[in-house]
Amino acid sequence: MITFPVSVAANWQLGTSINSLSGNEQDWLLEPNSLTAKLKQHCSEFSVQVLNEKTFSLTPAQQQLLACSQPLGINREVLLLCDAKPMVYAQSWLPVTEDMQQQQLLALGDKPLGDVIFQHPELKRTEIEVAQFDCQHPVQQLVSQYSEVIKPLWGRRSVFSLAQSRFLVAEIFLPEAYLYL
Repeated sequence: MITFPVSVAANWQLGTSINSLSGNEQDWLLEPNSLTAKLKQHCSEFSVQVLNEKTFSLTPAQQQLLACSQPLGINREVLLLCDAKPMVYAQSWLPVTEDMQQQQLLALGDKPLGDVIFQHPELKRTEIEVAQFDCQHPVQQLVSQYSEVIKPLWGRRSVFSLAQSRFLVAEIFLPEAYLYL
């Protein structure tokens, strides 16, 4: 049984500081624009499967990343699928406030976050951090539901700012993702 939110605790490092990445891994992990748009270029049918969306207590580390003192955040966990194959597990954390921009972000349903936020020219993003998730990492329990292949996985995360909202997004590339080709 999978417990949500799935842990994405890892040894996060600035992506530009990891020298062992192949060119293809760099292209995917350090993509500065919408990962959703990049995935859509590689498949004929793109979809989002919402796994979980709930209010949770933000950890001190998440509060620090989000530069907030809010105790509560909304956690949204989704799979990004290309031609019905799960490619990316994505998790976003947004502190709970009364901000109208935030209300839009919370009403996404099965729309990808990337389609919404990258439409805003004032969107800002911190430098992308990268981590590798070994075969024993808790995220592998989720992966085993969608793939018979268990192998070390790459992930990335960054904090976005839009109007008064700051939100943390982590994306883990699943075994069949284009990053590994």
